[in-house]
Amino acid sequence: MPLKINVRSVAVPDELDMSASSVFMRQGQLILAHGEVLRIEAFGENRIAELSQKWKELIASADIDNQVELPGSGVIALTSISFSAHSAAPSVLYVPKTTLVIKEGIAFEVTAGNDSIDAVETKKPSGVFLPGDLSASSFKNLVERSVSIISKTELDKVVLSRDLVMPISQRPDLSEAIQKLHDRYPHCWTYAIGDVFGASPELLLRAVSGEVSARVLAGTAGRGTDPDVDRAIAEGLVHSHKNRHEHDYAAKSMVERLEPFCEVVEADSEPFSLALPDLWHLATDVRGKLKTGVTLLDVISELHPTAAVAGTPRLLAQELIAELEPYDRAGYAGPVGWLSSDGSGELAIALRGGVIERDQIRAFAGCGIVEESDPQAELDETDLKFRAVRHAFS
Repeated sequence: MPLKINVRSVAVPDELDMSASSVFMRQGQLILAHGEVLRIEAFGENRIAELSQKWKELIASADIDNQVELPGSGVIALTSISFSAHSAAPSVLYVPKTTLVIKEGIAFEVTAGNDSIDAVETKKPSGVFLPGDLSASSFKNLVERSVSIISKTELDKVVLSRDLVMPISQRPDLSEAIQKLHDRYPHCWTYAIGDVFGASPELLLRAVSGEVSARVLAGTAGRGTDPDVDRAIAEGLVHSHKNRHEHDYAAKSMVERLEPFCEVVEADSEPFSLALPDLWHLATDVRGKLKTGVTLLDVISELHPTAAVAGTPRLLAQELIAELEPYDRAGYAGPVGWLSSDGSGELAIALRGGVIERDQIRAFAGCGIVEESDPQAELDETDLKFRAVRHAFS
């Protein structure tokens, strides 16, 4: 029986229901979803291709009554894809029972028929993060080891993470944490999809009417409290050899991987400093025109993982991450976001947050390691990046 989809215009609500089971929002765009009517899971090397194929089959068979006909309307699915092909965590794509979409003051609701998957009872977590499987000293040791490997091999960059954990007794209620993240980081993509949540500063890929765009972030510095000092930090970041080295790898990798899927690809000639409440990032915007018949997930299957979250060369970096990190990243640093049956969609990289595990929340923070990296500086960078998740649960 085909999935029945109804899309209708609704009034923008005076208050938003942040208890929604799934959230994806940034500035004037919000997606708030409840329940599930259909879930697809995939594992292994071909997980993204499998999700893409099943998504195409779903769209082809869906019975859609679209009274809105706006870009991004129709069947809407949410997705969270594991970082590693070897992850024990599933990559998921699911269609919510109801989805409220608000874009620049215009709202519509998507209702999907068939039986719904019941919501799970939740409980507000304690808010206390403890040291995880990788201590601060162990992380510094891994940075030293990585720098040594980079100096002796063809590896140019590897992105290492460290973790914090928060014990939980049941599924956590993230509504307050998500609201805090959105309020503090309105320019980031705030998300709670599947088992991942956070406020990511990095867009992996957006598609609208065949046009794709991405923002590459690599290279980080802490904000200054004095305006003149803060401006000097931003200027210094642009001219930092270590940070430009790291950023150039990530930007070049994005362009090279987009080119086979696009008629044309364009990128900023120089990176710019992007300001967030706690950090400066080096950023480069990339744009392209998709070839006929290419979908967003088709491109994602080739893009992920980017140099910004894995390293360069990609295979060598992934092998070293698997060897050094003592945990499964699951959906951390993987693609997370939404897709629409009209080909539109928006996928961020799951950063500045965590992953819900069976009896704990595991928060992650990572940084790019190159030959010039200093272990203490990289540890300090992870502490800066943990500010987001600590704030969310404070």
